[in-house]
Amino acid sequence: MDPVAGTLLRMLALLSAQTCSTVVVGNTYNCDAPLASALSRASFSSSSELSSSHGPGFASLNRRDGAGGWTPFVSDKYQWLQIDLGERMKVTAVATQGGYGSSDWVTSYLLMFSDSGRNWKQYRREESFLGFPGNTNSDSVVHYRLQPPLEARFLRFLPLAWNPKGRIGMRIEVYGCAYRSEMVNFDGKSFLLYTINQKSMNPVKEIITLKFKTTQSDGILLHREGQNGKHITLELVKGNSSCDANLPSPDTQATLTLGSLLDDQHWHSVLIELLNTRINFTVDKHTYHFQADGETSLLDLDYKISFGGIPRHGKSMVVPHKSFHGCFENLFYNGVDIIDLSKKHKPEILIMGNVSFSCLHPQTVPVTFLSSRSYLALPHPSGENSLVISFQFRTWNRAGLLLTSQFLHRSGTLVLVLSDGKLKLRLCPPSQPMRAITAGAGLNDGQWHSVSLSAKGNHWSLKVDSNASSAAHSLHGWVDSADTYYFGGYPDNSSGSGCESLLGGFQGCLRLMSIGGTAVDPISVQQGVLGSFSDLQIDSCGITDRCLPSYCEHGGECSQSWDTFSCDCTHTGYVGATCHSSLYERSCEAYKHRGNSSGLYYIDLDGSGPLGPALVYCNMTDSAWTSVQHNGSHLSRVKSSHGESPQPVIFKYMASMDQLQALIDQADHCQQDLAFHCKKSRLTLTHLDGTPVSWWVGRTNETHTYWGGSLPDAQKCTCGLEGNCIDSQYHCNCDADRDEW
Repeated sequence: MDPVAGTLLRMLALLSAQTCSTVVVGNTYNCDAPLASALSRASFSSSSELSSSHGPGFASLNRRDGAGGWTPFVSDKYQWLQIDLGERMKVTAVATQGGYGSSDWVTSYLLMFSDSGRNWKQYRREESFLGFPGNTNSDSVVHYRLQPPLEARFLRFLPLAWNPKGRIGMRIEVYGCAYRSEMVNFDGKSFLLYTINQKSMNPVKEIITLKFKTTQSDGILLHREGQNGKHITLELVKGNSSCDANLPSPDTQATLTLGSLLDDQHWHSVLIELLNTRINFTVDKHTYHFQADGETSLLDLDYKISFGGIPRHGKSMVVPHKSFHGCFENLFYNGVDIIDLSKKHKPEILIMGNVSFSCLHPQTVPVTFLSSRSYLALPHPSGENSLVISFQFRTWNRAGLLLTSQFLHRSGTLVLVLSDGKLKLRLCPPSQPMRAITAGAGLNDGQWHSVSLSAKGNHWSLKVDSNASSAAHSLHGWVDSADTYYFGGYPDNSSGSGCESLLGGFQGCLRLMSIGGTAVDPISVQQGVLGSFSDLQIDSCGITDRCLPSYCEHGGECSQSWDTFSCDCTHTGYVGATCHSSLYERSCEAYKHRGNSSGLYYIDLDGSGPLGPALVYCNMTDSAWTSVQHNGSHLSRVKSSHGESPQPVIFKYMASMDQLQALIDQADHCQQDLAFHCKKSRLTLTHLDGTPVSWWVGRTNETHTYWGGSLPDAQKCTCGLEGNCIDSQYHCNCDADRDEW
C-alpha cells in the first residue's frame, strides 16, 4: 500500500465568540460604531408584533419607551427581527438584550444577512451549526464580536429559544463602519482585459484579490497566459472553485479544487499570491499552497490578465470554458483598483462586451426543508386544467419525498421521490399495480437540479436537468386534477395512500417552483396568504458542506447527508469515525513483542499522526531490525565498457522522506550500505581540476565521496583505513585499475 498524502482545505468563514457585559468601543480598527441606534424606527421590521407598543421600532439596545423592546404576536421559531442599515456596511459585532423590565428574552438565535433583503444566509459561529447564545435575563447585554466581520445591508435575528416563563423579547445593537465597494457586473458574454503596468509589478510577488457572487455554477473568474503553454486559470466548475495551473512548463500542471456551493448568490473572497515558484490560493479562508518544480519563475507570464472570460485570439489553447455571469467586487492587482480603472476607461483596461458597474439582485426565493417533518402544501391554481409542475432542488441526501398528491375522486396518488440519488415517479391507482419511471443519477451531489413533470392525455413526462444530454422519460396512465400538492413531505395527520407511507421527508432546498404554469411565491406562503407549511426556512437555502473542511484523516473519503458526515477509511490503514486509529504497530520491535516472525509488515511510525503506514521488512533476531526496501536491490551499470557518459542511478525507497526521517530518529542504530563493483574503474581519485571522478548524493542533496564503510571526507575505502588494500599505494582496491571485478 502506498502512503496516502492529502491536503485538507478550509473554506467556511469563521466566527469567534467573546462574551462580555459591556460593549467594546475604540478598537484599533476604528470599526465599532453603533449602527442600529442611529437608525429611524422605519429601518426596523419584523415578522409580527404583539401590539403597537411591542413593535420592532422599539428594539434598539437600552431603549425603554413603548413596551421596552420587540415582542412578536406569537412566540415560535418562525419569527424574526430585521434591520435595514441603508447601505452595505461592515459589521464587526452584535449585542442583545431582553424586553425592558419583563420576563421576555431570547436564549439563543440565528444571525442572518443579505444585500437585498432576499436570499438570506446564516452567519456561522466558529463552524457551529447552532445559533448564538442569547440572554439569561431582560436587561444585561450579551455582546459578540464577529471574526471575521461580515458585509451586508440587511440583518435578521431569528429567535431559536426563549425564556419558557415568558415570550420572545429582544433589543439589539449592531456595530461596524462604512464599507467601500467597487462593483462590476458581467452578463456571461463579457470580460475585462487588463494590461499590467510593469511599474506596478513586484519582482518578488504578485497579489490578486477579488470578491464574486453568482447563481451560475460555471464560469471563468480569471485567466493569464505565458510562453510555451504556461497559464493560470481560476474558474467555477459545478459551484466549486477550480484552479488550473500549468507552470513553470506544460509538463508541470496541477488542477486544484477549493471551496464549494459558491453559486449561492452570496459574496465569496479570492486571494492569489504568486511568489516566485510558489502559488497560494485562498477562497473564503480556504487555502492551498502549490509549489512548482523547476527553476522557471511563476512570474514569467504575459502582462495581460483577463477577468470574467478568456480572450479568443487564435492562440493554441482550446477554450471550452463558460464566461462568468455575475458580479465582481473590489478587484485589485498589486493594489491597483481594476474596476476603478474600468469605470474611468483607462487605456490599460479593455472592456469586451457589455459590463455595468452595479450589481443586480435576482429575486429568486429558495426554501429550506430543515427536517424529515418539513412540508409545503400548495393548492392547484384555480382555473388551470393542465398538470405541469417544475422546480429546482439541491441536497446531500440520497433519498426523500419531493412531491406527492392525491387526485380528486380518490382516483390515485402521484409520488415523486429521490431514491439512491435518482428520481422516481410513481403512479398508484387504487387496486392496481404501481407504475414507475426513473430519471437522473447522482442527484444528491449538492448541486441545483431542475425537474419538470407534465401530463397530457394519458401520457406522463419526467425530465431532469434541461440540457442536451437529458431525455424525457414517459409513462402511460390516467391523468386527473389534484386539489393540493405536498412538497418535501406531508402533515403527520394525513392518511396517505400507502404509495408513500414508507418514505422519509426531503431535507434540502427548493426554488423556482411552478404549478400549472403559475410561479409559486414563497413570500406569500411565509405571510400566510398561500398554502401552508411546517419546519421550513423561507427565503434562504441552508445547505452547508460538512466535508469542507474534511474531518476525515489520512486520506479517508468524506461523504455527507444533510445532518451528518461519514468517512470511508478503506485502503487508508486506519479505522474509526474519522480514520484516526492506525491498524498497524509503530515499529518492528512491537511486532517482535507480539511474537511475530521475520517478514514484511506495515509500520505506522507516528501512530495516528500525519505520516502514513510504510511497508518494511522486519528481521527478528536478538534485536528487531527494520529494513526499508528500494528499487536498487539489483546491480546497475553506471558506466559502460565502451566509454559512454556516466549514467546516474537513483534509489527510490518504499517510504517517504518524512517516514525515513522518523524511522532514523527512533532507531538505536542506523546504517545504509552502498556497494560499488569496479573493473578498471577508479573510485576515489580526482581529475586534474581537483573534482572527484565518482560521488554519490544523499537525501538532502549533499555530495559525498566516501565509500564502503569509510568515514566522511576520508577519501579512502575501508581497506585504506585498515591498511589492507591489494595495492598499498592506493586507498581503494578500485583505484588499482585492474582488469578484473
